[in-house]
Amino acid sequence: MVSGDRSGSGKTSITLAIAALLSKKMTVQTYKVGMDYIDPSYLSGVTGRPCRNLDTFVMNGDEISQIFAHGARGADLAIVEGVRGLFEGAESLGDTGSSASVAKALSLPVILVVSARSVTRSAAAMVQGFQSFDPGVDIRGVILNNVSGEKHIRKATEAIEHHCRIPVIGAIPRMPEMELTMRHLGLVPFREGKTDPLFEEKIAALAEQISGYIDLDALLGLTQGSGILRRWLPGCQDRSCPR
Repeated sequence: MVSGDRSGSGKTSITLAIAALLSKKMTVQTYKVGMDYIDPSYLSGVTGRPCRNLDTFVMNGDEISQIFAHGARGADLAIVEGVRGLFEGAESLGDTGSSASVAKALSLPVILVVSARSVTRSAAAMVQGFQSFDPGVDIRGVILNNVSGEKHIRKATEAIEHHCRIPVIGAIPRMPEMELTMRHLGLVPFREGKTDPLFEEKIAALAEQISGYIDLDALLGLTQGSGILRRWLPGCQDRSCPR
């Protein structure tokens, strides 16, 4: 799961880029937490497979696992895009409807996207807070967004890796053009947007922009040993099964 520390963290554009880039070399199945239909249309568009919705507010545990397993058949990798912040849901004291509840229901490893604008060492405090808030959520790595230079990246990365004991696998600089592109793309579903001949070029350019700032090999390494698809796909018990 790719989830954010808040709405506007950048997780949507980052998830889209990751799905698009990895789809070039493997079969990727995507999911979206919540009943949104616009983000899934983009994830479907870049992977060539229907994105599935997962929502613990309207689905029970069996339904979540069945939808996950059905969608993942034939895939090498499953990517779930969270909704809003990791713990935002329908209740103040419970996690129903949240990304965290889906992550726990499926035992998904989580990559946390943190908007690091104007913070360095405090980013570690934020990540540590997310880790301790619900130890049942398996946060395995961090992607920093909105960083402003090498010194900023170094200080935030060192603080997080030292205090939180998880790796920072990406650091994406502030890119106003990325925000403008996503704002434009996000206004319409993928199929409608394709009427613009430059539409898919803009998505490809967005993915390529982000690709230089995320270690995709490290991301894939964090999925090793999770056995998520092996667990949910019937008859899939050996090491050749997908992640």
